[in-house]
Amino acid sequence: MSILLFVLALAACGKAETNPQATSNLEQNDAASQNEKASNESTTETRVYKHFFGETKIPVNPEKVVTLQYASHMLKVGLKPIGASSHLLETTDVDFKGIEDVGSADQINYEKIVSLQPDLIIAGDMEKEVYDKLTKIAPTVVVPWMDYDVFGHVEVIGDILNRKQEAAAWKTDFDEKMKTAKDQIIGKIGEGKTFAIYRVDPKQFYVYGVRNMGFTLYKALGLTPPALVQKEIEKDPNLWAVPISLEVLPDYDADYVFLTLLEGEDTTKRLDEIKQSSLWKNLTAVKENQIYDISMDTWLGYTPHDIEVQIKEAVQFLTQDK
Repeated sequence: MSILLFVLALAACGKAETNPQATSNLEQNDAASQNEKASNESTTETRVYKHFFGETKIPVNPEKVVTLQYASHMLKVGLKPIGASSHLLETTDVDFKGIEDVGSADQINYEKIVSLQPDLIIAGDMEKEVYDKLTKIAPTVVVPWMDYDVFGHVEVIGDILNRKQEAAAWKTDFDEKMKTAKDQIIGKIGEGKTFAIYRVDPKQFYVYGVRNMGFTLYKALGLTPPALVQKEIEKDPNLWAVPISLEVLPDYDADYVFLTLLEGEDTTKRLDEIKQSSLWKNLTAVKENQIYDISMDTWLGYTPHDIEVQIKEAVQFLTQDK
């Protein structure tokens, strides 16, 4: 259970809290908002969409969309959101320029969303009471973050926005890029190699599965994880990570290791201690000098834009001369 809670935190799906002032103003504007929605619905073609909180009547071809989780995915199917949560906009990527900030995941700016007059809101995991407030502004659909991998996220967003062809075209283009990247890697290091991703926290050690940075190596690039990780993935196709004790670290040995750590003095100290152990020194990747330090800032992101950046870095690491 603790792992699930930790995963949800990392996935940036925090549960929103209510801003009393914003809620008060939202209620004051509710009647006008409902009247405008009714007017729009009379002239806009709609369809019923089934999602986490039931069935919602949404525009067949939405144009003004606010998202609290899926900005990157929307961009990849060709529709820029008019507004998005703050954490989705913490990037220098020019694709995100011009998207309005509608507040953080735990402090949604309802008034800002109202001012944008969206015809649809797409959200991730949230409490029912928050969902109910959003539905007073515009039709709202909820797509649970952990129900899909990145490919699934794009496919679902394409479905919601009536852009299935664009979602399929993105997948085809992405697959081609990944094939080129994998060919570069295999051309340099050869076939039959294994790859592990280790994460060090102050009091825990994780070996990644196929979420976040694991998606990039194992699903996008099609590289091979350690045998025990592969068994766990077969049990759970959306496996985030496996917490292990250092005593079993040799069981998760690999030819190449990507290493990341939670920032902080305690973590750095713990990693230094781990590196002094014989368990660490006898790992294949350590003996072959095939350990790559990766930043959580770059590698923890789990959107199409994030993964494209991660792939470029992975290719650079694995094809460079030692």
